[in-house]
Amino acid sequence: MKFFFLYLITFFSFTATLYAQNACIKGKVVSQSGKESLPGVNIIQANGKGVFTDHAGLFSICKLEKGTLSIILSFIGYEKKIIENIEINSSEAIIDLGKIELKETSIQIPEINVVSTYSSDNIFSNRQTSTSNTISKKELELTRPIGTEETLKKVAGINVSGDMGISNRLNIGIRGSYPRRSEKLLVLEDGSPIAPAPYLAPEMYYNPPTDRLDGIEIIKGADILTYGSNTMYGVVNYITKLPPSKPSLGIHLSSGENGYMSQLVTYGGTWNHTGAELQILNKSFDGFQENSPSNIFNTTLKLYSEISKKQSIYFKLNYHQEKSKASYSSLTPFTYNLNPKANPFDADDLTTFRYAVDLGHHLELNKNWVLSTKIYATQFQRDWWRQENTLIKAKTAKSYLGEEIINERYSYLPEQTFGDNDWIRVGRVVNGRESTRARNRLFKTAGFQETVKYNWQTGNLSGKMEIGGKVHLEQFNDIEITNDSSRFARSGKLVKDNKFTLWAASAYIKHTLSYKKINITPTVRYENIEMHRFDQLAISQNPLNNGTPYFGSTKNTFNTLLGGMASSYHLIQNDKNFLTLYGGLYQGYTPPTSGFGFLSVNDGLVNSKPKEEDPINIKPETSFNFEAGTRGYLMNNFIATQFTWFSNNISNFYSAGRSEAFQSLGKINISGAEMVMQINLHNLLPMGKHELTLGSSATLMKSKILGGTILDGDLLKAKHTDASKQEIIDKINAAPLGYLVYVNGANGSDSLISRPLETTDFNNIKKIEMVFGQNGIKNNHVPYVPQRILNFSVTYSFKGFSIGGNYNLVESQYTDYINLNNETAEGAMGKLPSYHTLDASISYHFLTSEKKWLKGLTLYMSGKNLNNQIYMASRLHRVASGIMPGGFRQVIGGIKWNF
Repeated sequence: MKFFFLYLITFFSFTATLYAQNACIKGKVVSQSGKESLPGVNIIQANGKGVFTDHAGLFSICKLEKGTLSIILSFIGYEKKIIENIEINSSEAIIDLGKIELKETSIQIPEINVVSTYSSDNIFSNRQTSTSNTISKKELELTRPIGTEETLKKVAGINVSGDMGISNRLNIGIRGSYPRRSEKLLVLEDGSPIAPAPYLAPEMYYNPPTDRLDGIEIIKGADILTYGSNTMYGVVNYITKLPPSKPSLGIHLSSGENGYMSQLVTYGGTWNHTGAELQILNKSFDGFQENSPSNIFNTTLKLYSEISKKQSIYFKLNYHQEKSKASYSSLTPFTYNLNPKANPFDADDLTTFRYAVDLGHHLELNKNWVLSTKIYATQFQRDWWRQENTLIKAKTAKSYLGEEIINERYSYLPEQTFGDNDWIRVGRVVNGRESTRARNRLFKTAGFQETVKYNWQTGNLSGKMEIGGKVHLEQFNDIEITNDSSRFARSGKLVKDNKFTLWAASAYIKHTLSYKKINITPTVRYENIEMHRFDQLAISQNPLNNGTPYFGSTKNTFNTLLGGMASSYHLIQNDKNFLTLYGGLYQGYTPPTSGFGFLSVNDGLVNSKPKEEDPINIKPETSFNFEAGTRGYLMNNFIATQFTWFSNNISNFYSAGRSEAFQSLGKINISGAEMVMQINLHNLLPMGKHELTLGSSATLMKSKILGGTILDGDLLKAKHTDASKQEIIDKINAAPLGYLVYVNGANGSDSLISRPLETTDFNNIKKIEMVFGQNGIKNNHVPYVPQRILNFSVTYSFKGFSIGGNYNLVESQYTDYINLNNETAEGAMGKLPSYHTLDASISYHFLTSEKKWLKGLTLYMSGKNLNNQIYMASRLHRVASGIMPGGFRQVIGGIKWNF
């Protein structure tokens, strides 16, 4: 509380500086190709004094004397521009230079120079033909998100299903993709994949801290084909901070509720076309629940150099470490309603280490040809000791746990009364002791990519051809260790030791043909993948082991050829209005992972436990995707908008979700509309230096399961209430051909029931297979696909002062393929209710101060989930976990100082 009082006193204690009436020049700097605003451009006078453009690309230089003036404009990734002979005729003159265009260098690295994220005026990327969304540097600076999910929830088409307060592990879906660990998406940082193993294990156990980011680019549609694996739904590209134009030292300190503290120190600058920066971040957080603290240490060295007009290099080195008490176990409905902050699992320990290096080189062979080379490598270690848990009825807690454990970690229970449906999740007790199991993983990835770009023009017809090839390698070691001596023991018996290796080669050709206002972009991508699994415990016990590299391994290989087409038509294109119609269709795919890449498929039926003689032949999940829309900037960017309709038809579908798998390969359809609009009132009304922006986004989705047979491994493991039992029985009786219900037969084998069921039959059911399609279940929805997501924001700025708010609404959503409305007693199944959140931020940047030491100072305060509405964020881990809560209020304040 002392911190906040000190903050407020400091915040309002400074007064505005006085201005003298002097001659000024002003203007706006934009990119030549996409006309996007360019903030941070260095503008230098002949006397060496200079300024930088603001977030909207605007600049002004005042206190000028009469005479002739020249200025030099420079920015990383753009050609230097000199404007000479600017005549100043009087000491009161105000000279408007209008829009000044800077030309991108041909050796610019597009994945790290994403111009559309530089300015808040841009809501999409002009370098993409298909649908894209951008989150600007200014938005990140205003909202000060503590995790990327906080800002991604505002993007049309994205559904956040969190399980951690500060997004240490990313859980989002794009256009209906399964959100657990974002495993169906391709996530990049500066154009390089950052999942531990993008093919074998794409789950996002690493997610960059927002403190390191300058923007985020989200890509959908046919443009995805040039990026890599997981091309079915979307790509998220995190843009990290570029070295500053002027050498500077940065200190960023913040603090807030729930023990939140963050310290970021940076030093960097640009010297003779070479920019470099060192970033050191330390962040700690006690968590929203008990026993859930975390600490992150992240350091990055980044270098970008234009070593000549035809050559540039890029280098980035990153080290990331996390130590946290992250728990896999969460809440039952009883605990959620009683105390959503409860977490009795004090022995959970997660430690991660990540080392990553990127090296890029761009060479202009001549004015039409550019050659780009990228090398990347990462090592990610995840050691996770998780306390073994079990479900018990709350009324039996004292007898099961004992008085000592109850008093230590379940002190809220003795005062309660319990019903038959009141269950709690506790540490498993055997011989009076609790225990843990380690699930430790080590990932190594490396890749080499070569890209050639060729530009040509003949009259009104022009083309941009891009040819790329990549070799990518992965190794994934997965071990499990058990102990039963103490829940805090960190060694024990090795019970699992698997190794996976993968080799992938890919190539693509993309050619954009432009004729006047029409653009057509066909793309073809080819991938060849070979993957191996080694059960190293079994191999170590095999006396026939002859030492050959692949002895005892299981192998799967497959090829994939994908095609796509995107097109656009510039309906309106002038200085004040830009409106484009666009559309595209393409084939997407998600490759088999280590979890289901070694299965056998015969005539569409999946054998999840193949014998030695069965072929390992499961192929990627594939999709046919279509989108059409319009986007543009109208009335001098008074309105920026993008509207898209999309439809994804997915087949060969196996990996439906945790403990949910198609026994006969499935087909689903997810379609909907995405709408984004930003109204910049200051671009139309005479508001001076006042800026008022209204923003909104909407996602409308519907989904349908068209075919396939699912076996839900958690359906009968869940603790069903009378209501959930009755609902399941009613569903079975309403569509008897859609449910194959088995009970224990007389001889011990499964026996199929064909008669209508009574509720009393439920406890005798051994297995339920759900059959989707014309003769089966017809109208069920895909889990985690809410029908509506709405977001509204407002931002006001004046000189260095900014204030803004955001409202987000997510409607109810199913969490399982049976579409259960009633919640089970342990919280693993059932529909998630709708929820809404309210965020607000305020900041002051001392831009106008005449004191140099104040010009780089920013003070801010940011509140997240101010309505403090605790909601059910997800049931992503199902029976193993239960309800993941979200919506806890978090207020932070901070100071940022650039010297």
